[in-house]
Amino acid sequence: MKWNWIKFLNAIAEIFRDYNKRELVRTLPPRMRTKLILTIWRRSQLADNWTELVGGFDAVSIKCADRDHLFAKDDAPAMAHQAREAGLEVHGWGFHYCEAPGAALEEARAAAEGARSIGAVAYHWNAEKQWFNSPMPAQSAIEFALEFKQKAPGVKLYANCFRRGVTEEFNEYFDFIEPMCYGTKAATIASKINNRMTSWSEVPTEKVGWMVGTGRMNGETQAWGYFETDSQDVPGLLELAMKHRPTSINFFRAGVADGEDIMVSSNKFNPTLADQAKRLRAELSKLRLV
Repeated sequence: MKWNWIKFLNAIAEIFRDYNKRELVRTLPPRMRTKLILTIWRRSQLADNWTELVGGFDAVSIKCADRDHLFAKDDAPAMAHQAREAGLEVHGWGFHYCEAPGAALEEARAAAEGARSIGAVAYHWNAEKQWFNSPMPAQSAIEFALEFKQKAPGVKLYANCFRRGVTEEFNEYFDFIEPMCYGTKAATIASKINNRMTSWSEVPTEKVGWMVGTGRMNGETQAWGYFETDSQDVPGLLELAMKHRPTSINFFRAGVADGEDIMVSSNKFNPTLADQAKRLRAELSKLRLV
């Protein structure tokens, strides 16, 4: 019988990976449970039975504002009702430019009204590139947060933005920082996540969550996210989550995109969103999360 050295070496590597995981569990201090969030944009992009396709998730984030006006005034509250009936926590979100403090105030009022309209317990301030290219991005963000908190007391506020523009002051005004960690190459995504979790001196790690892609295809050879990889050197989302235990993982976005709905069907790189969430929950539950 011909000896298969590749299989042998892979088996040895798997033994070491399992050992390292057990050591990780044994030595890590307790941390809060990672919240798994699924972002929703439009009802028309979702399957009729969409609430049956979100197993494993803790919350759905429903778009309810767009800059300084409400979004989907009829659909958003209806989706929120469906989500609550399915046992899911309801969050809201909106695209925001906040190019100046005055504009940020108007956008905050719309966001607060949108959050109240769907009974959201949290809101994700999705800041577009216009924000961090503006003259005073930090000041505009703080103005937004102050006004939002006044108009929607008790609603948690996530700063869902790129790293650029975030300052230490954000910690006082935002409950969580949720950097965008997109990419179509596994190495790029891993580099962004590792960087956010290890060298972001302005933000304590216990406040950091991630916004990631759903894993849907990008053409024929790439995907917007990789749940697992075949490489020992480049980790997928599952391995990164086990390593860093973020406060939340927010998948952007649910439903049909470019003809694909990864809520309904897996693809050649990734399982369905529900299967990703269930695997994450099962593996993270083995860690000392409280």
